[in-house]
Amino acid sequence: MRAHPLPLVFLVALAGCGPEPVAWSDPKPIQPVEPPSRLVVDSMGSARYVADTVRPSSTPSAAGLCAATLRTSQGRSLLFASWWSVRADSSAVLYLARSADRGQGWLPAQKVDTTDVSTNGCRRPAPALTTVGDDVYVAYSMIAPEGKGVFFSHSMGGMLHTPVSVIYGERLVETGIAADEHRVAVAYEEPNGSRPQIDVAISVTQGHLFDWHTTASRGIDVASSPAVAMSGPQLAVSWLNTQPQGGPPNRVVRVGRLQ
Repeated sequence: MRAHPLPLVFLVALAGCGPEPVAWSDPKPIQPVEPPSRLVVDSMGSARYVADTVRPSSTPSAAGLCAATLRTSQGRSLLFASWWSVRADSSAVLYLARSADRGQGWLPAQKVDTTDVSTNGCRRPAPALTTVGDDVYVAYSMIAPEGKGVFFSHSMGGMLHTPVSVIYGERLVETGIAADEHRVAVAYEEPNGSRPQIDVAISVTQGHLFDWHTTASRGIDVASSPAVAMSGPQLAVSWLNTQPQGGPPNRVVRVGRLQ
């Protein structure tokens, strides 16, 4: 059975009862490098994008694989890949595979989540994944039998854990994920309401329960396409900010310290 998050009204009540889980600095412009790239932050709170130098020799072979949703992350000795594969009825299965030779060959894929009930085909947000050692953490958005939401799963020591829900909402959204030894941060486009904003769910139990939800973007921001990174208590969240006066969106980053 999928674990459910706290009701939104209860989370709002909790937010007013204690300090914010993150002490944020002001957002700053950040220059991404040519994709594929990833956001990193150091122990002093300095954030930047770095080139993702891993170039898999091949991609996993899977029926119905949606190439635009394929994402990879390099662990200590294993390369991981996750993607959506579409069924005949246009619902999809989320897969995870690993390679011990940087993608020259792939071990049989595992099914992360088979409960999607949409008819979106390949028109869906890609999963986000990150590694700690050779453990892998995955965040994704889909339409589950109980409703649309952002979900999380992880594989530790090769054992894939049952997905948990991070938040439910009105629409499918883009996600980002970061992790360390025991903390997990899932950044996501807020799936409820009309204001485009980036929120972060934080777990201190390796994702078994998401203890806090906080908003990273500001009320004046029109935010989308999140990325997130962690280094100890330092948390960096980046997003595309649409200019109210028009023109191309610019990417910004906001660094905070976990309380």
